[in-house]
Amino acid sequence: MVEEEKTLNPIYIVPEDLLEEIFLRLPLKSILRFKAVSKEWRSIMESRSFAERRMKAEKKNPKILAVGDHRTEPRFTLDAGEIEVVCLRGDAAKRPSLTCEGLVCIPVPGCVNILNPSTGEYISFPSGMDPVTRRFDYIFFAAPWWNIFPGYWAMGFGKDEVNGNYKVVRMFFDPTFYCEILDVSIGEWRIVKPPPYRVDPRRKSVCVNGSIYWLEMLDGDSILALDLHTEEFSDVPVPPESSDLDQLVNLQNRLAIATPDTVPVWRLVLWTLDAQQKTWSMTYTINLRIRDPEPSRVWFRPLAVCKEGIFFFCDNKKRLFKYYPKTNELSCISSDICVISDFAENLVSLRPSSPASTSEYLSGFHYEYDAQDDVQDDVQGSQLIEKFRWIKKRIPSILITTTVVSAVFFRYFSVSCGSRH
Repeated sequence: MVEEEKTLNPIYIVPEDLLEEIFLRLPLKSILRFKAVSKEWRSIMESRSFAERRMKAEKKNPKILAVGDHRTEPRFTLDAGEIEVVCLRGDAAKRPSLTCEGLVCIPVPGCVNILNPSTGEYISFPSGMDPVTRRFDYIFFAAPWWNIFPGYWAMGFGKDEVNGNYKVVRMFFDPTFYCEILDVSIGEWRIVKPPPYRVDPRRKSVCVNGSIYWLEMLDGDSILALDLHTEEFSDVPVPPESSDLDQLVNLQNRLAIATPDTVPVWRLVLWTLDAQQKTWSMTYTINLRIRDPEPSRVWFRPLAVCKEGIFFFCDNKKRLFKYYPKTNELSCISSDICVISDFAENLVSLRPSSPASTSEYLSGFHYEYDAQDDVQDDVQGSQLIEKFRWIKKRIPSILITTTVVSAVFFRYFSVSCGSRH
């Protein structure tokens, strides 16, 4: 009976490999809707291989993730085809966070939250009581590079490149050195070997090719790396130049450090690491022709390089810049935007394979349309989904979907007919 239904149902006429090729070319909204068509389609779109293939394609079209509100118009415009800005709304999105491949990790007192803005999935893990430290009591001012996580934990978030699992790392140093790792797919914290030395917990870490990196500039310039698969620590050499305002970033799958310098002129130097040779090279040197009363208190974080070679970066004063290397032209395209990080659509599921009794998992999505839309998807709602709403420019997805499907079908059957002759 089941085989007869498959024979009569046109859904099952198309080969699975062709379906996957079609789905890879669809916009995100269409993919999320098409999951409800059949179990076969859903299994294809939720497979790890499909998510990885689409992620690889998405990285060629970088985006920027920012905190925004759908009720206000963007205060800046970008040239067509350059880069797209995706916004999260809600107070929780403004908290210090870490990102990896489009996923957002937001530690709060008592728990760690992981959000996938692309699918609307949200999962929360309790983290227990935060220890008390007096290590930073003597510092009575707020430095501009600080991103303070609850309890002064040194936090990390990244992906194990061997098994594909996402992991959260947190370390503490007073009164003793301590480190634990949370595998998001399992949902339980596990104590591991502590780090060999302290790192500055007030600076954001970064994940590059399966390792998390922390910068230490209090007790001496150093970079600590943790391989997320072997869970072993190692040292990484620092660039020949450094600054108190240095920021670690992942730029096109390479570890990079953004170093601002005010002598003799205000400039931004971007160093990138050759992972094989363990050497640093100066990738960008940008003269910062910006009016600012306190240049010594401004840090910069690189975001993306688009196909045209335009380099996007932001600072801690809510400014977004783009730089043209060919003409050495720098422009500020927004003076009031709270940038979280670079962004790529990620279809990986956060649903635990064996949910821990202590974790909280929510699925569902709530689209935000502008006033001209007459349809609004009302998917499973919750207070947490209300906190995190994904805002995306309207796309005529029906037209795009029809065009893409027709093109792929035409190509497929043209090849099939040609092979027969």
